[in-house]
Amino acid sequence: MNALTEADKTMLPLALRKSKGFHLACKWYLRDWEPLWYQYNFHQAPQLNTVFLAGIAAGKTTSVAASYLLDCLSTPYFRALNTSVTAKQAELPFEMVMSWIEGNDRLEHLVEDISLRPYPTIKFKNYSEWVFRTAGKDARFIRGMEFDRLNYDEAGLDYTGETLKVLRGRLRGTRPDGTTRLGRLDVTTSPTDAPWLRERFERGIEGEPRADLKNYYALRVTTFDNTRLTQEQIQLMEDEYSDDMIDVEMRALFPDFGMSLFPKSHLAACTDQSINDAMEMALRPEDGKPLRGYRTEVHPRYGITLFELPYEPGHIYIIAGDPGTDSPPKRNTGVTMAADITTQPMRIVAFNWCDGRGSYAPFLQSFKYLMSKYRPVLKGIDTTGTQKAIDELAFENYGMHVDGINFNGNKDAMLNCLINDVTEHNWKIPVIRGLQRQMSSYSRENDKKTAQDIVMVMAQLSYLARFAPEAGDENPADYTGANFRRRKIRSNRGRRR
Repeated sequence: MNALTEADKTMLPLALRKSKGFHLACKWYLRDWEPLWYQYNFHQAPQLNTVFLAGIAAGKTTSVAASYLLDCLSTPYFRALNTSVTAKQAELPFEMVMSWIEGNDRLEHLVEDISLRPYPTIKFKNYSEWVFRTAGKDARFIRGMEFDRLNYDEAGLDYTGETLKVLRGRLRGTRPDGTTRLGRLDVTTSPTDAPWLRERFERGIEGEPRADLKNYYALRVTTFDNTRLTQEQIQLMEDEYSDDMIDVEMRALFPDFGMSLFPKSHLAACTDQSINDAMEMALRPEDGKPLRGYRTEVHPRYGITLFELPYEPGHIYIIAGDPGTDSPPKRNTGVTMAADITTQPMRIVAFNWCDGRGSYAPFLQSFKYLMSKYRPVLKGIDTTGTQKAIDELAFENYGMHVDGINFNGNKDAMLNCLINDVTEHNWKIPVIRGLQRQMSSYSRENDKKTAQDIVMVMAQLSYLARFAPEAGDENPADYTGANFRRRKIRSNRGRRR
């Protein structure tokens, strides 16, 4: 390791928890950035299990980035991991740390190497290492590794918590210099209704029946706690959510989805992390040659907004859409989706939460693109109310023929189809935060009060699947809009195995 500067010899020891000078080391190394009270407490926590429940823009990612970076800088041979259910989410702290490192003469000389393939990794001159990669189903991508400390970001999207058990097993061993690894497991997430998450959080809360304050530390931080946000910024965030979602997304309170039409255990059974893993392996293969036909985009606040798997010749596809002009996560945001219904369970292969910005054009362009890519046998668009002219607009301006669906007459039937498919586990759905949130919270009572566009598209797909041809049926090209409206629902569609 290159010789430390005189400033390093003073500042690096302050970053150690026993010195309680984390804030001073941050100010020196991180371009005069200083932690807020909860960011300081997160770093200093002596417990080896922490749960950080955070509202949007509460500074969760910054907390992780600063705390882990200072651990790596101050402790030789320290090994750290930031992981999540998606690669983009796992890499958010990496992007923040890079903004601190590049061009920073107080920090650059302590970094040995930075690599991006097959996943971002930062190596330090003191032989410490920080890895950023997705965990995969049941932590399949993390097995065989050992770490001092790891953060499971947006862990609440993992309903069963099985991945967490495997990750705990990665925190063990000794460093090459003979010292024992730290063994700290951080869970940082926005609140969800995952049972294990609430149980783990309550272990770190004084006065709770299951509290274990020796081993668990719990921290709830709201959007309003971040004093670096202006009142105008906070107000703009509040405008995006209903009152119930403000409690979850901004006040970091656990949701109460007890009245949802879709039982959470069945929704969890339909959610398939391996679909996300296939995306990860296709876009980030070890040979550095991404496969064609895969695309994904992840918003740092709302999660996945675009997800596409390749078209497979000979498979039967349907697509559906709910027009909208707004932007995620607001109500009236356009949604398009495609499903492969060749076999059961059916599989979601494309999802686009369109950024409308006041126009129907992004929705229509997305819908036309899915038609071209997947060659669906049926293609439904909600044409209820103010959207009733969308099918005509699509045909006239975009050269598309679509199957208009009027929710006024068919909504209950469509929702019943979706309820059946969820409870019968007839869907395989990738981990998509917006989809999970809307389906987890949906009830007929709150239909007019909260965003439910994704639910409506899922309902259309379940409904359309009962009209679509089976493999070996007559030419799928014969299934025009007129044929669609005449055909009877297939009673065996939901039972085909």
